[in-house]
Amino acid sequence: MKCIKIAVIGASGKMGCAIIKGLSQYADLQIVGAVDLQNMGKDAGELAGIPVLGVQITDKLEDVLMEKKPDVVIDFTHKQAAQKNIPLVLKKSIAIVAGTTGLDEQDLVEFDRLAKQNNTSMFLAPNFSLGAVLMMKFAREAGQYYTQGEIIEYHNDKKIDSPSGTALATARGMTKDFSTGEAREENPSQSSCRGGDFGGVRIHSVRLKSLIAHQEVLLAGTGELLTIRHDSFSRESFLPGILMAVRKVHLWQGLKVGLEEVLELDN
Repeated sequence: MKCIKIAVIGASGKMGCAIIKGLSQYADLQIVGAVDLQNMGKDAGELAGIPVLGVQITDKLEDVLMEKKPDVVIDFTHKQAAQKNIPLVLKKSIAIVAGTTGLDEQDLVEFDRLAKQNNTSMFLAPNFSLGAVLMMKFAREAGQYYTQGEIIEYHNDKKIDSPSGTALATARGMTKDFSTGEAREENPSQSSCRGGDFGGVRIHSVRLKSLIAHQEVLLAGTGELLTIRHDSFSRESFLPGILMAVRKVHLWQGLKVGLEEVLELDN
């Protein structure tokens, strides 16, 4: 079995440490690079709470790509960093798995173009939890039978984008005409603090410390309410999806979006 060499961008963050800790236990995966602007010079394994890996945190992504020659780069940084890092990775003909949210359609078109131009691949998902993917699937199916629905999503107060990528993806699936749907902030006095509107679906974003990732979809009918909820209580809940994406990202060229795209490769 070929060992997949991995470099992690955002390696010293909470999600980066969880990825390094989780993926380092698999014999077919090897962490060879760790990139971050914080904790430079520290061992990525030690920082993640596992035995020393012999991989030091560095802020020089291009050096890692050239010297370590990873097969896959994992990026869980913020939008501005991803817009800079992802093209650099793809131009080196290296596959990338990304969990960055807040990227717009123009970004995705460019990533797809670069991946195909350089004979490589990229996978992007708003949420790597298998349960979250099922929640979105159930909401999409239920949305065919209801005309009213709202979403409440809960994340840590350090999360920058609002609403979350998962909430937007859920809303797209629920609405029959989502091509013109846009998330837009409204004046609380005008909207009565009812959140932003996305293609007819209200999205309420809660940002509080101690939260990880949680979402409720509320669908109302005459005399009834259907609630679909998913909770991630730890970042380890994202690892099965990340593992699946890392192992399968080389099966195509260009960009695929959404964990359901990877799940369908098993069918």
